[in-house]
Amino acid sequence: LGDYAEILTGGTPKTSISEYWEPKKIPWMSSGEVNKRRLDGTDNMISEEGLNNSSARWVKAHSVLIALAGQGKTRGTVAVNNIRLTTNQSIAAIVPKDNLHYEFVYQNLLKRYDELRMFSSGDGTRGGLNKQIVSDVVIPSPSKEEQFKIGAFFKQLDNTITLYQYKIDQLNILKKSCLQNMFI
Repeated sequence: LGDYAEILTGGTPKTSISEYWEPKKIPWMSSGEVNKRRLDGTDNMISEEGLNNSSARWVKAHSVLIALAGQGKTRGTVAVNNIRLTTNQSIAAIVPKDNLHYEFVYQNLLKRYDELRMFSSGDGTRGGLNKQIVSDVVIPSPSKEEQFKIGAFFKQLDNTITLYQYKIDQLNILKKSCLQNMFI
């Protein structure tokens, strides 16, 4: 990846300095937010002063974000940012260059979750990923046109799954309500 993408890590402004967090202007992502998979916003924001006085840095939209740390399920989880944002130090942003499509990279790494966790620790339980490990990940890359088609296909499948999951959730709520009313 390091040959075909820029790998960036972020930072956290000092929480004891309120001027780094107010006024809230700049989207700032913590590692737990990778579980959202696709980010159109962040749970927190920092000020321009916070950006200028920390290791946080801007990440272009449509980068692939990977959680570097966490003993739970977070480490190795990937997401895509649909907006420009900054991140904390526990996230590596993979910013693809022209010959690599972000959705293709995202889908590839999504499938390789267990492998990524093993890279980070040797046994998959403790440890962490780092910028060098992410940079050394090998991704087979067909032509940019093929990458785009593959990424678009899997993104459409993700959207369809999300849609049907929502419908299933709504049907379960309806069923529960009917059962409650029927068997009072």
